[in-house]
Amino acid sequence: MARGGLYAGAVLALACGGPGRDIIPESHDVQDTHAAPPGAEGGYEHVAKRPMGMVAIAESRGLDKQASALVIDRMADSLDACATRLATAGKLAPGAARIAARIERDGSPSGLALTLTPGPGPTANALLCVVSPFKLVRFASADVDPATRGIAIEAVWGAASAAAAAPPTPP
Repeated sequence: MARGGLYAGAVLALACGGPGRDIIPESHDVQDTHAAPPGAEGGYEHVAKRPMGMVAIAESRGLDKQASALVIDRMADSLDACATRLATAGKLAPGAARIAARIERDGSPSGLALTLTPGPGPTANALLCVVSPFKLVRFASADVDPATRGIAIEAVWGAASAAAAAPPTPP
């Protein structure tokens, strides 16, 4: 009986590992393979700030950068006017939205993927002031596969926009 207990103890000790165990140290390697273009702000390709909000191009592919910037500037003007009307009516709920879309041959956005601030107020504001105007946007037409053209934009409005529009404070 004693030998059985000794044998079980030895097996248990070996099964639990010991000083010969492999240990992989924690790694914090970060590689940025997508450098921001010259003049980009905060990693965005283009940022259009207005008093009541901002709209930025998070990423784009297959689109003329200058023409896309003009579209985003018009969207920022529209967001500012819409947010001002909502604030005057007491219906502005601060929020944020991200839209990713494919751009069709005729220049219209399609296949929208939306990420919105949760809640009825911010969602209603996003649909009215960001998503609907974006669906009306037209980029230059091109006879290319729509899978090669796309854009992702981010918008912020209301109280959250003041923090987003302000330059970061140094530590």
